[in-house]
Amino acid sequence: MTAPRLPVTRRRFIAAASAVTVAAGGFGATAARADLDADVIVLGAGLSGLHAALLLEEAGARVRVLEARQRTGGRVHTLFHLPGYPEVGGNSFGAAYGRSLDRARHFGLPLLDYTPRRIAHPQLELVLDGVAIPRDAWPRHPRNPFQGTWRERMPWEVGGGVITQGNPLQAPEEWLDPRHAALDQSIFAWARARGLEEQAIDLALSTNPYFGSSAHDVSALMCMFNDSFTRQQFAISNASYSILGGNGKLTAAMTAALREPPQLGRQVIAIDAGNARATVTCADGTRQRARRIVCSLPFSVLRHVRVTPALGGPKSLAVHTLPYMLNTLFFMVPKRRYWEDDGRPPAMWTDARCGTVTAQRFAADPDEVTAIVANPRGIAADYLDRLPPAEAARVVVAEIERMRPAARGALEVTAMHSWANDPFARGDWAIYGPGQVNAFARSVRLAEGPLHFCGEHTSRANRGMEGALESGERVALEVIERL
Repeated sequence: MTAPRLPVTRRRFIAAASAVTVAAGGFGATAARADLDADVIVLGAGLSGLHAALLLEEAGARVRVLEARQRTGGRVHTLFHLPGYPEVGGNSFGAAYGRSLDRARHFGLPLLDYTPRRIAHPQLELVLDGVAIPRDAWPRHPRNPFQGTWRERMPWEVGGGVITQGNPLQAPEEWLDPRHAALDQSIFAWARARGLEEQAIDLALSTNPYFGSSAHDVSALMCMFNDSFTRQQFAISNASYSILGGNGKLTAAMTAALREPPQLGRQVIAIDAGNARATVTCADGTRQRARRIVCSLPFSVLRHVRVTPALGGPKSLAVHTLPYMLNTLFFMVPKRRYWEDDGRPPAMWTDARCGTVTAQRFAADPDEVTAIVANPRGIAADYLDRLPPAEAARVVVAEIERMRPAARGALEVTAMHSWANDPFARGDWAIYGPGQVNAFARSVRLAEGPLHFCGEHTSRANRGMEGALESGERVALEVIERL
């Protein structure tokens, strides 16, 4: 396996940026003129946008960040008002997330090693058609559709296991290598060619999918990229961390470190990148100009922004068609420890509309359950997203109570979040459908004149928070070279 690249730390970036700046004649010759609001305008104050803005400032550029929400952080979103500070985005990040750890240490943010809690409470209960199926009964159960040694594995283990077993990528970035173009087919077609029956694929890859709504609408090559990245991380360490008190503290610290505070409530509706004075127009009527624009908006949002000149070719296809994950979360406070009443683990993997149900433990006591989180994805999320929030919450609680009567009256929904219904996200992480890797995955990060792109959806070798930071570094260097 190819060794992972070293993260671009603040020191390494400044050294590289200084070399580029000196070679280009320095920012002194290209400082923001009186008729410009900044050297660079960054659209979106999520992790990638904030990281790019900080790095550009450290290299000497004058940067302005515009954010549509009334908060920064993007998909790094901690519910600070709830017990345990649950995360609407990722709960934790790996010990091999070098960039993420570097940023946390740079800002002096203490880390919580979540590994002992994860190891101490590993059990996930399988519930199909409302009936709990113990692990030791599953290999002989009539609902088990798997063959051979896969019958010994739980459904959530089979999907990932089959992909790992047939994954030819030696390093995550190889998903963009033309040698693997034939793998840009649906994961359903790929799994069928490897001998899995339709019923097995449906249970392993379409029930509670991590990508798409079913095995039919996600590229096998995309899944292999994710698998390769995950295996590379675990080859270094299987530890996981979160920032003590909430991962949102990281983006809050990054926000506070900017020389100019981000402008909140600035929803971008138009980008004119047709000349040296690129212009951004916001819904409130304000217009701002800069030499360069860094767009960290997800393509699900950018497709609703008027861009002049119009994007063309593979970039236009990507912006207008790249799907985003339907992912909805319901946070519940347990009024009593009902799992002790029925002797079953609180965490469940179900085929019900509540999706997976996990128990979060972020209190000082590692055994204390701070929240029960139901996480429907794909079709289940789409169904609930169409209901009024109170009705969706009622459906989720009723589903859990139906599967385990001991939970009746014990769960109170304190928060919910639909990423698809969030107008400034319109979905969670990006998904490449069959054929889309070959069609435009190599083009999503390429600049269009003075318009540059970052965000996890443009990362080449990393996923999650690490992918967002990778893209922020790449775009910052790219902009510095052209200023």
